Amino acid sequence: MADVCAILMDIVRSRDLADRADAQRRFETVLAEAAEGLGLIAAPCAAVGDEFQALAPALPEALALILRIRLLLPEDLDLRFGVGRGRTDLAGGSGPRALQDGSAWRLAREAIDRARALQDGGGAYVRTRYRADDGDEALVNAFLLLRDHALAGLSPRQRRMLAGLTGGRTQARIAAAEGVSQAAVSQFAVSKGAALLAAHRLLIETTSRRRPRPAAGGGA
Repeated sequence: MADVCAILMDIVRSRDLADRADAQRRFETVLAEAAEGLGLIAAPCAAVGDEFQALAPALPEALALILRIRLLLPEDLDLRFGVGRGRTDLAGGSGPRALQDGSAWRLAREAIDRARALQDGGGAYVRTRYRADDGDEALVNAFLLLRDHALAGLSPRQRRMLAGLTGGRTQARIAAAEGVSQAAVSQFAVSKGAALLAAHRLLIETTSRRRPRPAAGGGA
């Protein structure tokens, strides 16, 4: 298989969860919603222990998925992410739960371990890290550090508003759901949320351009 992006996710402060079974269901609901329309190779699913995993065709889809997840998660749930770009190999089984191996998964493991180390070492806002055997790694991680820092500065309401904006909801609908004026949503969209919203749109545009168009239907 050509290079793809493996994504590993683990639960932050999992031991603090009062009801693990309920939290697991809520995580899975968020992951399913976040993955809609991204054209992932493998949708997010529970893995071992506190982990989830997914497989994206390329980096833009992986980063778009992670942003959606972070915006949709409720305030009491949090995930850490490692993205590895490389190859995958089938190690056993078949179907969506097939056991996979390869450099993409190895690099994703290195990435999530590095994200955890950075977070434990004083970078409390760090949630995402990227690994690849190429020259893009430093640039991508610079972007991810800035994005993680920006997300950490948003209130729960601002995250919900940004989730609505990136999900295509109108400002009027978001304002009604949050009990604020449309002007407040508009002001957020052009101020604190502007860079995050613009970055997300660029990622989505990139994935849309790469996705093949459906073949034209023939006449009967």
